[in-house]
Amino acid sequence: MDLAGSSSRGGAPWRVLGVQAVLIVGIAIFFTFYLPHRTRVMAQRAVVNREQKINEFFKNSVAEDSTLQISVPIDGEVVTRHPQKLTVSLSPQAVESQLGAPTISTTDFRGGEHLTWMGTTHKLVASFNNGSLYCLTLEDRTTGHGVMVYQSPDSWHPY
Repeated sequence: MDLAGSSSRGGAPWRVLGVQAVLIVGIAIFFTFYLPHRTRVMAQRAVVNREQKINEFFKNSVAEDSTLQISVPIDGEVVTRHPQKLTVSLSPQAVESQLGAPTISTTDFRGGEHLTWMGTTHKLVASFNNGSLYCLTLEDRTTGHGVMVYQSPDSWHPY
């Protein structure tokens, strides 16, 4: 007597084999197509999120000194700008807690620490001396132009 479509030798029913084959094909499709796609989407979101954090951090850490105007050469022209200055003095750990782990971390010969965060369109370099932020550099990655902001507006300069 043949029950549930099994063969007379005790083999598995064809339905069970069909379900297993469908599951194996589904898992193969999942690992081949969906996971790489999801990984790319998550990486893109992380980069966009990092870019937003860089811009917000710079905006919250820097203020224009509207009482001063200085002449600076930009793209072959001399224009007047309001200098900027740092409004915060943070430790490297405090900056990392806001921006996440830096892309690049270097130390200069005096022991100063320089942490770099790369976004999609901007690069932010935070420079520390004796554990305190003394300079922020924000650079546009497409043009190479940027600005260096120090604690004093007299040291501010675009490039």
